[in-house]
Amino acid sequence: MKNTNYHLLGFFALVLLSIVAVFYRPVHLGLDLKGGISMVIEPDFEYAVKLEYERLGRDIYNKLREKNFKILDVTPYEDRVEVEYLESKELDKIEQFLKETFEGLELDSAGEGILVVRFSSQYVDRFRRDLLEQTIEVLRSRIDELGVAQPVITKLGSKRILIELPGYLDIERAKRVIGSTASLELRLVIDTASSKEELESELTKDTEILPSREGGEWFLVDKVPVISGSDLKTAYQSVDEYGQPAVSFELKSESASRFGDFTQKNIGKRLAIVLDRKVVSAPVIRSRISSSGQITGLFTREEVRDLALILRTGSLPVNIEFLQEKVIGPSLGRDAIEQGIKAGILGFILLVAIVMVRYKVAGASATVSILMNGLLLWAGLAILGATLTLPGIAGIILNMGIAVDSNVLIFERVKEELRLGNSLRKSIELGYRKAWSAVLDTHVTLLVAALILFQFGSGPVKGFATTLAVGTIASFLSNVYYAKVFLDLLSKKRVLKI
Repeated sequence: MKNTNYHLLGFFALVLLSIVAVFYRPVHLGLDLKGGISMVIEPDFEYAVKLEYERLGRDIYNKLREKNFKILDVTPYEDRVEVEYLESKELDKIEQFLKETFEGLELDSAGEGILVVRFSSQYVDRFRRDLLEQTIEVLRSRIDELGVAQPVITKLGSKRILIELPGYLDIERAKRVIGSTASLELRLVIDTASSKEELESELTKDTEILPSREGGEWFLVDKVPVISGSDLKTAYQSVDEYGQPAVSFELKSESASRFGDFTQKNIGKRLAIVLDRKVVSAPVIRSRISSSGQITGLFTREEVRDLALILRTGSLPVNIEFLQEKVIGPSLGRDAIEQGIKAGILGFILLVAIVMVRYKVAGASATVSILMNGLLLWAGLAILGATLTLPGIAGIILNMGIAVDSNVLIFERVKEELRLGNSLRKSIELGYRKAWSAVLDTHVTLLVAALILFQFGSGPVKGFATTLAVGTIASFLSNVYYAKVFLDLLSKKRVLKI
């Protein structure tokens, strides 16, 4: 009786903690219950590979020049880099140097004097995977800044990303914040003109032509930026000297020193502030600038707010394409919740009625176990910060059936022992012992299945898997462990009927 009292004390402590968790950590509702936005996006991998070849071409040119190799030029293309060399006797040395200096290269000849450099397929595959992971991390930071509770940002296959924003319905702003690459760059201006054609005669491999944000002016700028988005420490809303909305930014210490030296050497020249490959402004450098700057233009207050948010969270590594987008209204979620509650109440009433008729006082013990199971399940979801989805509601209702299954199995074993002439106390012990392996196997199998669904599923499937996993653990505690405590107590009080 002393051990039973200790078990009961643990039961009340567990119930109390669960009630506290339920009240202080409310369970978040998923997209299908709360309404919101769902998107499927895909990064532009081909363009990213092209940029990688451009970076490789610049690095190869600089490294070969440093080692005094006799080369004419290094030209990047979309799928390769071509190195033009002067002396054939240096080819082996150039190839050896490139293999030792750069990772994942395949070298081939394209005729006399031309060496073709390509990335290996393994390198490209790894580059794509890293690009997808980097995109997800940037998107996660941006969406956190939007203040969306429990968003879903996950891979969909090997190329796409699924985004779900429960409770957020402004799809235009969501697309603007999520889809903007926000590739901020500060570049030296070489020349300007009112049309692109006027600048094409001055174009070299180290420069490029970019339009202004308003479209009335074109800029010939250095291809390699002095400062990029990765150099920013922070960005925030501000106003310019005329009181118009602007974005101010601060640079990291090492970048500030480099930028200070650059502006010191280029006083009197124009510096283009390039955002997403468009020049938003091009002020003249009047003095040394080091740690901070300001982006001005014809921005609205909302654009400034979103731009500061995007710059703070970092630029996307590449452009993204919206493949699918939809808005789910909250009314559908309310209907689902109401129907789920009705189904749960009806299922619980029928379940209680059946076990009470079939197992009498033991059925009442099973009912207490089921109620405890439901409380532990909800508290577990709250503590984990899990998101409840429509399939999750189905999982809760399913869990009620699973919860009583263990009791039914144990009760039937106990009744078999009673029919063999054993005492009630002995029948309970033998019934539990004989049912133990089957009950344990059932719970372990359910838990493994839930973990597999969570690992390989997405969205609603993960919601169902989470509910199933937490419910399985709760069921074991309430309908196996504490169910026996209740039966022992009732048998000792001589009120148990089964």
